[in-house]
Amino acid sequence: MPDIRMIVYDLDGTLYRDRSHFRRYCELLAAGAPRPSAFERDWEYMEEERHPLRVGMFFNGRTGQICGPKGLMTWEGEVVKAGSAFYDDLVNDVEQERDLGDWLYIGDLWWSMIALAAWHRVPPERLRESFLATRAYMMEDAVPLRTVPGLREFIQARNREGVVQILATNSPEPDSRAIIGKLGLKGLFQVCSFVTGKPAGLLPRLREWAAEFGASLDEVLMVGDNYRNDVVPARRGGCRTFFLDPHRVPHPVHATYHERRIESLFVHWNSAQNLC
Repeated sequence: MPDIRMIVYDLDGTLYRDRSHFRRYCELLAAGAPRPSAFERDWEYMEEERHPLRVGMFFNGRTGQICGPKGLMTWEGEVVKAGSAFYDDLVNDVEQERDLGDWLYIGDLWWSMIALAAWHRVPPERLRESFLATRAYMMEDAVPLRTVPGLREFIQARNREGVVQILATNSPEPDSRAIIGKLGLKGLFQVCSFVTGKPAGLLPRLREWAAEFGASLDEVLMVGDNYRNDVVPARRGGCRTFFLDPHRVPHPVHATYHERRIESLFVHWNSAQNLC
């Protein structure tokens, strides 16, 4: 990737791979659900990818239905309308950045938890409070975050080469800064953007950063794990994209690089450099 002049990274699910904080999030939300044990059981199935609703599918908060490649399903996975046509239409809406109406695209496990809370009738205020409490929990020194071996060294090396490094997250600033520090990445980004408003807010920021640092959009690489938030707007703007897909989304992916582990980014970069 010798012609990449700027790398923009998502944070959660991208720069660390720890999931232990979701257990705390689950406990907080379950306490506000009519049936806490059922909530926790559903989360266990989701985390183990045994639940009908998976990352890359859609959930309707009004009807409680799931839409996936097999068709429309109940929460329990019973197919009520077979065929992939409606799912394909929703995926196309994601690709075209159209409004999804009552449907939620499950872009990562944070969105899985939102769907879970909606199904189990957790009040919206409880959802918000539990999210913020979980983020505060992640800030605590005693709570570990599983880092990505070689990530800090990769970012440091790109900085030495003059590649601009930017962080763009939808998460709040206080907890995100604390997480950056816990990952050993403090001071390594030229810009840190919090509450970025992805997906709609990403492309305007990419254009702004490209202009500020003298890069064209085709010299920008966007790295993230949420297809709708990170990949689609960046690709439509002409950027190159690295989609980190540990959950193996069931729909077609249009990204420059499509990998399950971020370490593959290091391999792609070094391979391109060796060809020069």
